[in-house]
Formats: sequence, structure tokens, C-alpha cells
Amino acid sequence: MQKAESRQRKAIRLERLQRFIDWASATWAEFVPKKNHQEKWFTAYGGYQNLQIGRAAKLFWLGFEAPAVASALPALDPKSLAGRLVNRDLNDYRCPVDLFGSEILVDCGPAKNLMEPDWALAFPDSDSAEAFEPQVQQRVERVVRDRLAQLEAPLARLAEQERQDCLARLRPELARLEESLPRVVDALNEALHELRYVVGLQQGTLALEIQRRVPAGQDHVLSEVEVEAWKTRDRQTFQARFELLLDAAEGVDLQPLGHKRLLELLMLEPAKLRKAVRQARDEHRERAAFAVLLENNPRFVHYHQLYPARHLTRQWTALLGPTNSGKTHRSIEAMVAVKHAIYLSPLRLMALENQERIESMGVPCSLITGEEQIIREGATHFCCTVEEFARFRHQHWDVVVVDEVQMMADSQRGWAWVDALVAAHTPELLMTGPALIEPSLRTLCELCEDRLKVVRTKRLSPVEVSRHATTLKHLEPGSMLVAFSRRTVLELKGLLETTGKQVAVVYGALSPEVRREQARRFREGEADLMVATDAVGMGLNLPAHTLCFYTDEKFDGVQNRQLKIQEVKQIGGRAGRFGHHESGTITTLDPQTLKSIKRLFNSPDEPVALSQFQVRPSIEHLRDISHLMNEPSLLRAWLTFNRNINYGEAFVSVLPDELAAWIELIDDPAYDLSLRWIFACTPIRGGLDSRASEFAQAWLRRVAGGQAVPLPRLVIESDLATLEGSLHVIETYLHLARTLPAYFPDVEKGEDHRRLLNDAITRELSRQRRPRQSDKRRVTGKGRQCQQCGKTMPAALSREFRLCQSCWKQRR
Repeated sequence: MQKAESRQRKAIRLERLQRFIDWASATWAEFVPKKNHQEKWFTAYGGYQNLQIGRAAKLFWLGFEAPAVASALPALDPKSLAGRLVNRDLNDYRCPVDLFGSEILVDCGPAKNLMEPDWALAFPDSDSAEAFEPQVQQRVERVVRDRLAQLEAPLARLAEQERQDCLARLRPELARLEESLPRVVDALNEALHELRYVVGLQQGTLALEIQRRVPAGQDHVLSEVEVEAWKTRDRQTFQARFELLLDAAEGVDLQPLGHKRLLELLMLEPAKLRKAVRQARDEHRERAAFAVLLENNPRFVHYHQLYPARHLTRQWTALLGPTNSGKTHRSIEAMVAVKHAIYLSPLRLMALENQERIESMGVPCSLITGEEQIIREGATHFCCTVEEFARFRHQHWDVVVVDEVQMMADSQRGWAWVDALVAAHTPELLMTGPALIEPSLRTLCELCEDRLKVVRTKRLSPVEVSRHATTLKHLEPGSMLVAFSRRTVLELKGLLETTGKQVAVVYGALSPEVRREQARRFREGEADLMVATDAVGMGLNLPAHTLCFYTDEKFDGVQNRQLKIQEVKQIGGRAGRFGHHESGTITTLDPQTLKSIKRLFNSPDEPVALSQFQVRPSIEHLRDISHLMNEPSLLRAWLTFNRNINYGEAFVSVLPDELAAWIELIDDPAYDLSLRWIFACTPIRGGLDSRASEFAQAWLRRVAGGQAVPLPRLVIESDLATLEGSLHVIETYLHLARTLPAYFPDVEKGEDHRRLLNDAITRELSRQRRPRQSDKRRVTGKGRQCQQCGKTMPAALSREFRLCQSCWKQRR
């Protein structure tokens, strides 16, 4: 407020105060004026016993002259605006306002707001109650017009209906009138100007039309000059981007990208536009090159049509059922009954066990795995790990057995099962697995145009979940305890040994030879108990009458998750082996875990219905791509294959994350592509940060330089983890020696080292741990309680954690 206006308001306030005092003193003998007055001086006179004094004060405050007060005071209409203000009406006051030729209804908020100085002192003097409200409306109208002054000229250019449509966007509340002003400005700009326009871009046959609009949210009503200037700037901007796009394309025809994609590119910032166009250009060139490749090379066209097996109509026999239902036994019998057969397993130990089983039946059988091969002269039967089937896929067999066929859904190794099922050149293909994989088998069998027969198998000995949990102390001899990490397995082994029991262990880091020896100790009674990871869920036939789950959760490489239904059934089904026990029992170490395991074990399986089957390229594929695309990187060649090869909807080329990370470590273009492929296909046990990984990378450099690789020095006197790491190094050496014998000559010495390390690991595992004072409490199930829920902590965890798994998850 300007100083002059402030002085004027003060003068009006004092003049009306004096007018009230003079009139009230003459009218009421009991009236005594106040000595000091605030700005809203009328409030000081509301406490008189004579209520008329306070009412009169309000009327004078609003500008009523003395005669008007005298005539209005005795009979003031309470519904009139003056009456509402005198009586402190809290309802909103609304009044019509003529806004530049159109009437709108303005909400001034509660009527008592008009008693505020900014309003009351701006009202002119009134000579009657009837004249007061029109004067107020005129004041409101002036306020509204002042606030919306910028709209007067534009609104005058509109027809009545257009003007009403624009004003309809105003908020009716006077206090929020300015908030809606941008919406009215947008409506006015829309009504006054043609804001939509087309930007046309063309060069040669490439033509684009971009629908554009002057954006809303302008802070004022635009002029014709401003609108045209905006359109001109926008056209120039897109013309510059169009030229940038053409320049980045380097002559490549952009028409195949399509109008929509080109418009998306034009909307990008210059740096991002260049990058996106270069990528699109490279993809275009890649597709063009692959079009030639696909036309001239049938190896890239139809995956499942490439194999000689497509000339046969094969009989698939799927033995599907739970563990311990004789599936593998029936498959081995079918193999022995024919002249040429091969058994494919997910694990080296399973291949070894079944090779020995076949030979015990009087049939010579060779063993081939990634780490070793045992060739029997004249043998026509083979047991292999499934990845090794590639060397046999074009050989004719009377029977091919694919064990644990549900692994075809595995994200890391599923391609090997798919390849075996599709490529096996045999009239009879046997497979074993749980019933949940049946939908996927039917789909794949139909793709191969073969016949599928499903044989349901039933468990040969019953197994049930115990009604009560147990403790480490009360685990009976012949029981197996399953945990889900090496650390926990070894901790539990030490705890159980404090009770005087002999304990065997099995976990993933152990070699098949050590696993086999540990299984033998348990099977022959040298060890009372077996503690194992879920490695026992596949490939180990152990005579355990009771299987105890340590927990119902496992770490899957990313997070702790609850066990899946099939995992519980696969592991729990190891209890009560047929031929050793009449029945089996599943239990846990605490009631909460028991309840969870029981629910999972008794739940129906969720079918695995794959719609796409994993495959991967061969070295021939990648070599062709490398030459065609002038691409030296093995990793990028594989990714290029995945992007461009379409085997149809049923087959998808994959590159597992773990394998991609390993290839990235060894993908030096200075090394021959085939050599990098050999190392890429070498399993690195212990992970990419392990000693095996470090040695393999160093060996690749030596082989690429034409140098032979000596066997690493053996250290036997060491801790268990170091022994296991050394064994992984030796196994990697032996695996590479299979493919590169000239560069890895110390195979016999390597086999000796492997035996020595296996013996050392076995001795280390047989060593008993000294008991601690807290061990007695933990083996009896009286471990530390969770500080949040009070639940007893699992034995191996209670020494170092304060919260149970569930409470820890909730708090996180």
C-alpha cells in the first residue's frame, strides 16, 4: 500500500470513529468513549450491556452516516448485507460481478471478511442500508477487474460464448482468483490464436511431419507476433536436429526405423541424439549383414531343424515322479538291454555312480566328464555329464537317457538339456524328473515332431513330516542334516562332534571324489550323521532314515529366499531310501521351520510350462559372426548373435550373466577366438574371484604365447578353504588338458595332485573340533533367543546374531 493511500485510510478510520463517538455520546447517556483505540476500533465497544452501542459502532466502521445509523439500527434486516455483518454471519458472501461485459459470481469468503480494514475503509459513506450492498458489490467488482486487468482487451475481442467459456475456468473464490489466471490465459491463447502447427522436414525420400503446439503455461496473453516467433524458433530447432540426425546417420537409410522412432530421436538432446542414431545405424548395418548370412548359411536359420535327429520320429518316454521312485534304475535297465546307449547327468558324481552301476551289471561303460575320462576298450555304453554330449550328438544310439530333465528350465545350464533332447539321434529317448516338467516336455516334443509317452512313477517307500521338531543332541544315527551354506555345514559338524558322534559332510565346493568318500563313510556306518547342503538333493543315494532341515531359507546369490516346493520335495525325498528303510521322516530343529517345511512338502507342484527353450551358439556361429562383422570380441559376437538370430518363437539364444562376466575377463582380441572359446567353456569353480580364475587367466596368456603350462606347486599342509581352492585349480588344469593336451602336459601329475588334495580334504573333514563352553547349550536346542520375538535361534547362528531371520527381514 502506498503512503498516500495509507494516510487516506487512517483519516477515514479516525473520521468514522469521531463520528461514532459524537453520535453515541448524544444518543446514550451511559456511553463513555475509550481512551485508546486499536485500528479496528469498533471491537472495543462490543462489551456494553446496551448491545445497540456495539452494533452502531460496526455500522459507523462500515461508513454509515449518522442518519442512516439512526434509521437502520432499530429494524436492521438480518438478511441484508449490513445485517449479516453486524450479526457476525460466518457464511460466505457471494455477489455478481460484471467482468468486461460478462457476469460472473464471485465468492468473497465468509461475510465477516468485509469487516477487515482493507475492505471496510475502502467502502464509500452510505446514507442508507439499502445503498450499502450495491456499494460493496461495486468495490468487489473494482478489485476483480484490477486483478484481471490483463484480460480486458483480449476478452473484448471474443464473442459472448467464447468469453463465457474462458471465464468458466476462473475459480469463484476471490482469494484464489489469481491461481486460476494461468488457465484463463491458456484458454484465451487457444481462442485467439492457432497454436497447433506442423513442422515439415524432408531430404530426398525421407519426409517427416511433426505435430507441434505452442506450449501452455504462458504467463500472459500472447500476441500474433509472439505466436509466429515461437513457431519460427521451433521450426528452426527441429530443422537443426534433423540435419544433425542425417549427419550422424552417415548416409545410412533411416526409413526402416519408422516415423515413430525417428520422431523419438528428434526429441532427444543433441548428444543423446547422436549416440542413438549411431546405435540405430550400427544395428541397421548389422541386420543387413545378417540378412546375407541367413540367406547363405543354414546353420543360422532353424535351430532344431539342423540335426540328423529330425529324420527320425523318436519315442520320448518320460519317467516322471518323486525321488526314490526307481526312475533312474528303470532307465539304466533300458540302457543295459540295448547295444549302444548313453546316460547324461547334471553331475560328474552321478555319471560316475551310474557308470559303476552299469559295469556291475556286466556291461563295459566309459565315463566322460569335463575333468576326466575313463575309456573302456570296446565299450558301447557311455555315462557323461550333459554338457559333454555335444561330441556325441551326431552319433546314433539305441537309447539316450537324460536324467533330471527339469534342469532344462535352469537359467545357467538349461541350454545343455534342451540341446540333448533336441539333438539326440536315437529312436528311444528316456528322461527322468518330477511331474512338474511335463508341460514343457510336451511342447518341446511337438516342436521336434516326435511322440511322447509319460510314465508316472510312485515313491517306493513312504516319507512323512514329523509332528515334532528335534535338537542336534537328539538326532539319531543314520540321520541327515541339511543346511544351505558351507560355513553352516562345517559349524554344525563341529557342534555334532561335541556330542561324541562321527559326522560326514557334503557341500558344493567338495570334489566328487571327496563327496563320494563322505557318502561311503555314512553309508557304511563309519559316520553316524551326515551334514550336507542341498547338493544331496541330486545324485547321491544315501541310506538316511531321517532328513532334518536346518532352515527353510537359502541364499540364491542375490538374497535369502524361502525354499521352493520342489526343492523341499527333492531334498526331503532323500529320507527313507528304498531297500534300506521301510519309511522316511522329515523334521527340523525348531517348530516354526517345521510348520513351513510341512506346508511346502504337502503343497502341489507348480507346473513348469516353458514357452521358449534356451539354446546357445557354437564356436562356428561365433567365428562366422566375427568374420562377417569384423568383430574381434567374443562377448560382443555372442551378444550380436543373440540380437539377430531368430530361431522362431520357441527357441531363444541366451548368455548367462555368470558366463558373460567370465568371458569379459578373458576377452582379449590379441588371443585367438577359438582359444578364448575353450577357456569360456571351462567351468571355474569357486567363482570369478577364486584362485582357479586367477590361474586360468594367467594360463590363457601363456597358451596364447605358445608356451606350455606347468602344473602349479602343491601345498598340502594348509587349512580346509585353501585345500579346496587348490583342488579347484587342479580341476581347472585337468579340464583344459582335455581340450589342449599340448599346452597342459602334466595330466598324470595333476591326477596325483587331485588324489592327494582329496585325501587331505577328507582328513581335514574327519578332524574333530574342540568343544566350547556354549556348545552344550546349543546342541540341546537351548540357543540364544531372538531379542525381538523370543523365538529360539538356530544352533549355528545363535552365537553371533541377536535377531532371527524373520525379525531381521522385518527390521530391514
